[in-house]
Amino acid sequence: MRILISNDDGIGAAGIRALCLAVSKDAQVTVVAPHQERSASSHGISIHRPLRVEKMEVPGASEAYKTSGTPVDCVKWALAVLHRERPFDLMLSGINAGANLATDVLYSGTVAAAGEASLQGLKSIAFSLVGPPFTFNDNVIKATYDMYQVLKDVDVPADTFLSVNLPPSPNARKYAWTTLGVRKYHDEFASELDENGVQVYRYGGDIVDERETKGTDVAAVRNGYISITPLRYRFTNEEYYKQIKQ
Repeated sequence: MRILISNDDGIGAAGIRALCLAVSKDAQVTVVAPHQERSASSHGISIHRPLRVEKMEVPGASEAYKTSGTPVDCVKWALAVLHRERPFDLMLSGINAGANLATDVLYSGTVAAAGEASLQGLKSIAFSLVGPPFTFNDNVIKATYDMYQVLKDVDVPADTFLSVNLPPSPNARKYAWTTLGVRKYHDEFASELDENGVQVYRYGGDIVDERETKGTDVAAVRNGYISITPLRYRFTNEEYYKQIKQ
């Protein structure tokens, strides 16, 4: 098994190293990840600047590269350059330091990295740890490995990838297949002065509505379950399309 790993917290993040340690015991791991944090970068790519790639060492990985780009840049480069010579069997993203539940998936670079791999025909899974705290201890590593063992052989449609959310104290015997729930945020922009004395704004948001509808990822995690949500990129409103065509 040859596995490609990326994330959006950066190659030095504890989560990506925990993921490497979790799966490297029975797989050959290649890491390609941003050199710094790229959280909430969604499906962004670098088209107006060159992509810088530097080889480095990551515990558990047979080879590792840090790039100046986004998580999706990392996956695109890995599949265009490394995959051609020695194809990957699976792509894993994470472990993200934070939940990717409900509409979080629209903003997450961790989810987007897995989504990009799926778009290019490679089976992929995004892992996220709900918190705080974000403690990537032996319990989290074991639960991640156990879920990887459960999911690596699951038959997934070609246009679909999986988003796994681990509760703070995950138990791999407690997992549920789920749909996306509802999380709404109250957006806030704090005003401050930058180093040149110019007024700028810093974004921050609190969750104001998190519905525990049965069968959703939000409800599963709230009840101590690992949630597994099948996702795909299909934005057309088919019902409205059929209606307006009439």
